[in-house]
Amino acid sequence: MSTALLQELHQEVRRLYIAGSDLAAGDFRLKRLLPQFQQLGERAPVFKRLGEGITALIEPGSTAGPVSAAKLQELTLLLESVLYTQGVTAPDGTPGPLRAFYFPAETRLPYRKLAAVRQALTTTGSGRYEIVIEAFKEGVFQDMRLLPLAIAALKDPYAELAEFAAAEILPSYGPAIAEYLMEHFNPAGGRGEVRKLQVIGKVGGAGVLEQIYAAAESGSDDVRVAAIGCLAGHEAYIPALLEWTADKKKTIREAAFAALAAGGSLQGGERLLEAFSLKKDRVLVAEALSKWPSARVADQLSVRFMEELREAPRDNEDKKKSETYWNGIEPYLTALHSERNPQLDEAYSYVIGEYTRFISFGWLPLIDQAAWYTEKSVIAESLELLKGLAKQNMRYLPNVFRAAQQQLNPEELYNQFGGTMMNKLKSIVSKEAAQRDQHLLETLERQIMNVERVAYESPWSSSRDRLQYSREMLPAERIAAEWDPRWLDWFIDRDALELVCAFAQPGHERARSYLLEKLQGQKKRRMQEFITNIFIGLERTDMQEEERQELLMSVLENDRLYNPYIFDYFVFQMMLRFPVSYISRIEAIVPVYRYECAQQLEYLLNHLRSQE
Repeated sequence: MSTALLQELHQEVRRLYIAGSDLAAGDFRLKRLLPQFQQLGERAPVFKRLGEGITALIEPGSTAGPVSAAKLQELTLLLESVLYTQGVTAPDGTPGPLRAFYFPAETRLPYRKLAAVRQALTTTGSGRYEIVIEAFKEGVFQDMRLLPLAIAALKDPYAELAEFAAAEILPSYGPAIAEYLMEHFNPAGGRGEVRKLQVIGKVGGAGVLEQIYAAAESGSDDVRVAAIGCLAGHEAYIPALLEWTADKKKTIREAAFAALAAGGSLQGGERLLEAFSLKKDRVLVAEALSKWPSARVADQLSVRFMEELREAPRDNEDKKKSETYWNGIEPYLTALHSERNPQLDEAYSYVIGEYTRFISFGWLPLIDQAAWYTEKSVIAESLELLKGLAKQNMRYLPNVFRAAQQQLNPEELYNQFGGTMMNKLKSIVSKEAAQRDQHLLETLERQIMNVERVAYESPWSSSRDRLQYSREMLPAERIAAEWDPRWLDWFIDRDALELVCAFAQPGHERARSYLLEKLQGQKKRRMQEFITNIFIGLERTDMQEEERQELLMSVLENDRLYNPYIFDYFVFQMMLRFPVSYISRIEAIVPVYRYECAQQLEYLLNHLRSQE
């Protein structure tokens, strides 16, 4: 019997129940179905009766008023009776026990607590990631009702959310989640199945290794790569990993090398050395060793590194040959980046000694790494080696300075780099000395400025995430303990504003005058990025707070000088300590500021009014 035809008629009958039986007369959809029922009616009486029912319903003038409703009802009763006889109530297969999974989760939370997370995981748009992270921190995902959504999140279009689900949310359910995911795992799938496999490998233990191995053998390329990574460190699968290092596909070889490096086995190390020597996969092996270093492998690579450096061309006459050698040398820098051993000491000392030769090839990354490696050494010879390098190229003065910091006390460091009065006079007329000072200032700024990440609350904000972040200079106490105080005058002489702000000392009148002059001189041009540091510097000179507050209020009143998107944390804290007598002045400047600044000023006004 044609069940599909009956179902189609059933849909049209339902439509007429909604639209009204009066519209059945002449209905073109029923007319389209009628010939099929008439044809089937020649062989089956029930289809003949259904055809007659359709005819009675659609003939114009024959189904007016309540008669049309009765005809529709009669047709429907007959149709549903036929459909009912076609239904199947017995389940397919043989009955047996239901598969059960035991999760350490409950359903204890009210739905109100879950609603925001459900919406974040079932919609798209901004802000969802933050909601999910916060919910996970609060333990909301331990409610069983969110488990299906957490699994579906593995395929979320926002990659960061999907990665968070794979790395944090699903593993929190324990080994049971691995068993459940394995039953619904498709080895031929894409990125979502890769994340699923990563969860399985992370929490499934030894019980899932055979299934992972099968996926590594016959899954899609993405799944194979993930599965090979999950087999790292399991001795029984080392032969398979060794075999995959010879696979035709580069991504599979790369995954196998990474797994061998992560496993740290003797066989794996030998295979990595063998592949590195053949050069075909040297880059792949180097990247694997950079992530999972091996001292045993590094010792042997360091010896080969030195041998290849000695074999490099003596000049740059054949540029193609030099380029070929460089392609072989560069992977050593990647593979040995985090290693230290006597063989590398010798190799990098050789590189610095042969600076003229290697720089002629354009092998600057090699020399840079040699300088970086050497500065980490605490022996006096390394410092002298770097000094010689810096004489040939001022680029390496920062390496000399950082190496000296490890070997000299603060006073000796200043004497060597800050210089005597004669050196100061020379720096005025010497272009080379000015270049030297610039390199030194940039090195000091990287060590002193914007080095501490600080989190703080933003009470003026009404958003869900009220946490703000800023990067701050070293505290005055650390600078006083770790640096010679004479640096402050050295910075003033070189007009290094930010470093003067950081090194400012109590009672240092020259520093105070310098900072005040800078602050008053800003009226000519807008340099709002320095305002916060100038006030930090003035505070470090022990200037009275009342005087600093008046200066800040004057700056705020000059919006052409200082009108940022948001007031920095330090500046805003100063504003919160304003006297209540500033209320009228603040009210006058509120219309001038926008964005976060406007919210901060409104909060400040409410704060000060509460102090009246």
